[in-house]
Amino acid sequence: MQKSLLALSILGAANIAVAARGSDNCAPEPPTTCYPDDCCRTYCLGPENYGVNAPVCPLTCNGDFTITAAGFYWNTHQDGMEYAIDNHVKNPDVADVGIPFDDFDDAILALNNLIDSEYETPDFDWDFGFKFGLGYCTTCDSWDISVLWTWYRGKANDHIEAEIDDNHTLLPLWSAFAPAQGSILYATDIETHWKLQLNLIDIELGRNFWTSKYLAIRPFVGLRIAYLEQDFEIQHKGGSWSARAVEPIQGAYNNEVDMDNDYKGVGLRAGLDSIWNFGCGWALYGNLAASIVYGKFDIDYDEENRRASNPHDKIKIAEYKDSFRASRAMLDLALGVQWSTMFCNCQYGFMFALGWEHHLFFNQNQLWRIVRIGDASNTPEGMEPNAERLPNNQGENVYHQRRGDLDTQGVTLTLKFSF
Repeated sequence: MQKSLLALSILGAANIAVAARGSDNCAPEPPTTCYPDDCCRTYCLGPENYGVNAPVCPLTCNGDFTITAAGFYWNTHQDGMEYAIDNHVKNPDVADVGIPFDDFDDAILALNNLIDSEYETPDFDWDFGFKFGLGYCTTCDSWDISVLWTWYRGKANDHIEAEIDDNHTLLPLWSAFAPAQGSILYATDIETHWKLQLNLIDIELGRNFWTSKYLAIRPFVGLRIAYLEQDFEIQHKGGSWSARAVEPIQGAYNNEVDMDNDYKGVGLRAGLDSIWNFGCGWALYGNLAASIVYGKFDIDYDEENRRASNPHDKIKIAEYKDSFRASRAMLDLALGVQWSTMFCNCQYGFMFALGWEHHLFFNQNQLWRIVRIGDASNTPEGMEPNAERLPNNQGENVYHQRRGDLDTQGVTLTLKFSF
């Protein structure tokens, strides 16, 4: 008898434990009623239609999968991209074989006087990109999880010339070349090409809930994986790279500076999305997110001269590589208008949004700038007449790092389908 009572007690305790565990798990609830608003749209407010912070999703009251697709037209800017100073001082004519050397040297030294000068910066273009994402909103307190991929390629190009009779001169800011005549480095033609390839992968865990019948907010946390790859190419011609027929002798060259600034990292991301409903599906949205990403910078600098005539041989001017790890902050902002609806007896949802986005990537410009100073005319004793006076090692290089923030902004069109 005692054994029978013990067995019944154990069986009863086991049943109670199973029941208790079942009441706390996240098994899907049976589909519930979808409650309509004044415009015949519907929202699923959860198993019970009362209480605080009622969830917005799942819209279909049985868990939602979502597909997000967006196209955007963005523009990019980055600090520290100045490549030359446009100085309104007469351009020295290095090809004039009749000018005395002292007069020519004085004309170059006059470039130290900055008159009505201004920085020249690449013209950043507008370009297209896209986003693609997948998500699922659960019936477990309406938590949602999603993955969003953002892809964008930005570019900036510029070309400026300063002819002999234009009464202005271009002073390069990124070249370590020391011309045979020494003194100040200048050019008559500079062309730049900058490219950005941006890839962002955002993984989010959030919950979208009503704070009133007109306002819904969605706090979220997650991870950001970031790939930002930059290439900056500068081409110099004329001026200090022109041919000289008088002492010191120098052939004609074309100069190219090629720099890479790549950053790859992963870090924490958190933010808040908000929807301000006007009714009948129309609403304003405002989103804010911040990230701290830990990653690795890879910086390359390569400069060379290519002879303008046969045999078009190359002379290496400077080359360096740098690699280091660092944390970088990133900020995402979005504001726009949206319209959403449900159809087929609340089984499917559709959302259309059009807005402005702004993304800020702090301290992304880590390029090293090399500037040549103190060069004198390269006329060493004992050198044969009419011999080319390169390389010129009379001066020294000055190294400094040009810091700057990167940002992207523009119009984004988003479509979202829920089922």
